[in-house]
Amino acid sequence: MDRILEPLSNQWQIALLALIVVMGALVWRAQRQVTRLAKTSGAMQEALTRLEEATGEMTKRSAKTEESLMKTEESVMKTEQTLKANLDEYRMALGSTNAYREYLQNMGLAPASDVEPILEAIPDGAEAVSTDGKVLYANKAFADLTSVRPGATIEEIAFRCRVRTFAGAQLDPEDLPEARVLKGEVLSSLLIRMLPPGRDHDVILSVNGQPARDATGKVVAAVMLCRAVSEEVAMAIEVRRMAEERPEPASGVF
Repeated sequence: MDRILEPLSNQWQIALLALIVVMGALVWRAQRQVTRLAKTSGAMQEALTRLEEATGEMTKRSAKTEESLMKTEESVMKTEQTLKANLDEYRMALGSTNAYREYLQNMGLAPASDVEPILEAIPDGAEAVSTDGKVLYANKAFADLTSVRPGATIEEIAFRCRVRTFAGAQLDPEDLPEARVLKGEVLSSLLIRMLPPGRDHDVILSVNGQPARDATGKVVAAVMLCRAVSEEVAMAIEVRRMAEERPEPASGVF
């Protein structure tokens, strides 16, 4: 009987040994999967931490950007207010000597004969152009910004300074701010680019312009004030202009 069962006993031992080997392999594989899962979980946790840090940094940058935009908007508003105020003073100087004398006396600044020194002292570029397209007057600030001096013509300014729109399109002489004002147009914070001779980069100008008229209302000159602005301030002005020109949506139900 033992001889009959002995082969079966050996088979059972082999089967048991095989089962043990299979179980060991399964346990080893499960252990590897657990280890991989632990590593994956750690990597995901690290990635989540980095994402939270990046989100926090983006939030801080967004706050700084918003603060910078607000400061830029304030700077734009101050620039526009200053340009408009200076333009009103300059227009008074050219268009009405009596009114300007009274204004200066009320301010306690200077008699009307001292108008030119005052215009030389302001930080903005000031320019007056006659109806035949020649520069009658340009203060030092304007000459330093543009290299344009009295006697220059609108055509010379257009080509020597490569005057363009803020977007970069070339402007013909008849499209220059001075030419538009001589036609009776009033300009406010118009942005232009130019490359004056001797400069290696563009100058961006925010230009205000108003026609000077005689007693009959005829345009006798174009009065211009300009100020150099940075690319960021120019972009803020352009965005603001586009927002103001955008038509409001029609109300009501259709």
